[in-house]
Amino acid sequence: MQRAIAARFSWWIKRGCGMAFDFIHSVDTKAGRPAPACDIVSPNRDSAVPYDPAPWRSLRRSLQLASLRPDEFTFIDIGCGKGKVLLAALALPFKRIIGIEFSPFLCQIARKNLASARLIRRRCAQIQVSCSDAVEYPIPNEPTIFFFYNPFTYDVMEIVLGNIVAAQLRTPCPRYLIFCAASSNIERIRVFLQKSSDNRARLLVSSHLGRRSVYIFELLGRR
Repeated sequence: MQRAIAARFSWWIKRGCGMAFDFIHSVDTKAGRPAPACDIVSPNRDSAVPYDPAPWRSLRRSLQLASLRPDEFTFIDIGCGKGKVLLAALALPFKRIIGIEFSPFLCQIARKNLASARLIRRRCAQIQVSCSDAVEYPIPNEPTIFFFYNPFTYDVMEIVLGNIVAAQLRTPCPRYLIFCAASSNIERIRVFLQKSSDNRARLLVSSHLGRRSVYIFELLGRR
């Protein structure tokens, strides 16, 4: 009973903080699955999980844990939803920022949020939301930080990770993968990255941000 009460209280705190964030910045990042199923035409639409925004400081704290400088990287949020992590990235000096989302409805909200957000210092001039399936998105040949906040089921995750590893094997460059709230799948992710990359994936960070886990991997170049 006490655990249930604590969980309920935590949910209300999270909801209240989210509402305050949206009001202050004039955006809509609230949780839920507002888009109808027919909104997504990808054959992978059944792999989607209900949209739930990552905490505002998740990205900045993850970068600090791994000692990563945003000005050296492109940032890609895989499954960006309404764009709350993109707003957090916008306040950092990334070279460019990309959100990938296969729901046109959520993409529209994310773009509106990025255009209208107030009281956020914009430190990156190049930002876009790509309405596409993450399994089909071409991996850029440049230093990149990928952010995953539990965007889809593991079967799709493995395809996306395979694409990233294949790009690293073809064109080695600094690439990092941040996984938040992925503790249930992290062992499978670790094993897959090691095997598919010929042991060129290194776990840099295994920690928690509040109640959520965070794991950060580095993909190494040719040995």
